[in-house]
Amino acid sequence: MKKILFFIGLAASVTMMDAQVKAPQPSPAATVKQNVGLSEITVEYSRPSAKNRSIFGDLVPYNQLWRTGANSATSISFNSEVNFGGKTVPAGTYALYSIPKANEWEIILYKDTKVWGAPKTLDENQIATKSVQKSVKISPAVESFQITFDDLRNNGANLVISWENTMVKVPITVDSKKEVLASIEKTMNGPSANDYYQAASYYLDEKMELDKALEWSKKAIQMRPDAFWMTKQQSEIYAEKGDFKNAISSAKNSLEVAKKAGNEDYVKMNEENIKKWSKK
Repeated sequence: MKKILFFIGLAASVTMMDAQVKAPQPSPAATVKQNVGLSEITVEYSRPSAKNRSIFGDLVPYNQLWRTGANSATSISFNSEVNFGGKTVPAGTYALYSIPKANEWEIILYKDTKVWGAPKTLDENQIATKSVQKSVKISPAVESFQITFDDLRNNGANLVISWENTMVKVPITVDSKKEVLASIEKTMNGPSANDYYQAASYYLDEKMELDKALEWSKKAIQMRPDAFWMTKQQSEIYAEKGDFKNAISSAKNSLEVAKKAGNEDYVKMNEENIKKWSKK
């Protein structure tokens, strides 16, 4: 009986240890994702509320490093290189720190994102960039701290930090023009050999519209006659169509180029296919 009571008590204590009270957070987490040109920027932060308190210069002291939010430091991620506040920053994730002042803020991107809140001192080697941005008074007041984006353009936007009667904007620019022009040039020049090859591969795998797959395969080989894997694919399309004469011819071409390239795998596969199709 004592053993039973012991295990019942143990089970109850484990259950109590696992139980957690769930309640709304005073500074709820938020995530903002914004496409700027062809780049994607993500901000993860917590949103404290003013609650009739005086914020900047009081709750958030002037001239002191701030986590730019609540709880863990705010983080900002770029999936491509950007110009942040006038300085180039590589793609990656950074902690977003700030030093508020009466008329301007110092905005800091920090490489070490594992620090809880704000570090006591900044390691200069971990600073990705610093910039000074003007702060302006706004009305009506913003009750809950927020980070947003505005003035969206093809090549940039502003990161906007707002709380109470203060707003700071950080300009961000991206080199979308370079990516767009490269995309336009590629598209206007037509599909690449690999584009044709991939399309033909899909049609062959699905055994659909083999004549179209063969057409694409021929275009790929015209552009890349040295690509023995493309010629092998063409032989398999012919074989799937039941045209074993052309299948063997294409396989022999692939075999010859594969031998020159020293690719034993394709040499073996082509030899096996030629042997198999010769019996048809």
